[in-house]
Amino acid sequence: MKHEKKIQTPPATDYLRGQKEAAAYARVSTRTISDWQARRIIPFLKPARKLVLFRKSDIDHALAKFEVAAI
Repeated sequence: MKHEKKIQTPPATDYLRGQKEAAAYARVSTRTISDWQARRIIPFLKPARKLVLFRKSDIDHALAKFEVAAI
């Protein structure tokens, strides 16, 4: 009998896979996402060596930090 691993994937609405999806969601470049990761501006999950997940709510929170209030 083979042992099958059940891989549990997060709901598609909550998470973004990789820097490209995160950059498209935030409307910034992938370089900016990489910089934010290095500066710990946006939290990320790294369940595997080459897989990085971002929560949409975390990206929204990071973008709110850059918001300039109108006078």
